[in-house]
Amino acid sequence: MVTRVHGSWLANAERRLLIWLAIRMTPRIGSDSLTLLGLAGAILTGVGFAASWASSGMLLLACLGLILNWFGDSLDGTVARVRGQERPRYGFFVDHAVDAAGQVFIFIGLGLSPLMRLDTACLLLLSYWLATLLSLIRAVATGTFQISYYGVGPTEIRIALLLYTMVALLAGPFRWSTAIGPVSLIDLACIPIFLGVFILFLTMVWIESRQLALVDNAAATGPRRDI
Repeated sequence: MVTRVHGSWLANAERRLLIWLAIRMTPRIGSDSLTLLGLAGAILTGVGFAASWASSGMLLLACLGLILNWFGDSLDGTVARVRGQERPRYGFFVDHAVDAAGQVFIFIGLGLSPLMRLDTACLLLLSYWLATLLSLIRAVATGTFQISYYGVGPTEIRIALLLYTMVALLAGPFRWSTAIGPVSLIDLACIPIFLGVFILFLTMVWIESRQLALVDNAAATGPRRDI
């Protein structure tokens, strides 16, 4: 299958914590249950964000959802590996299919909240999907699945969103009135984030395509065996 490459800022500490949790996890809870818990956490996050128009206290529900999403999404594969119950094809397919659905709930819910505009939330979702798509394409072409880029992975993104939500709960969503409607701090941040991810996507595609072309050309011009 594929080789996982995870070099985010928190990867080593997170790996040790996940193994510690997996060893102590009750056998009644399997990797599939944890995958579903991660999806439920994403749904809870989206509902909490969207419902925060009615009460800012619902942001606490979104924070709880983010924690559950990390717990289920990060621990499911570790539990399978620790128990020797890996199903590489099934696990890879289900894990990333559920991740894609979970990202929709989180970012659309965020866009329906007072914290962010829906259009910029969709731009942020597109940024996440571009990074995910690049990882999946590279996994098929090279056999290497890269989880993080420049030290940033899913866990770092969850933590940043969690911290921003907590600050917004305590101090407000930092919204300003403009000619295009209310704009928050995270709305302003998502534009350079999208541009950076898009430039990274194009750059990585160019670099990887040149490397793969060299490999394929070398294979095509190598010694041929008589038939």
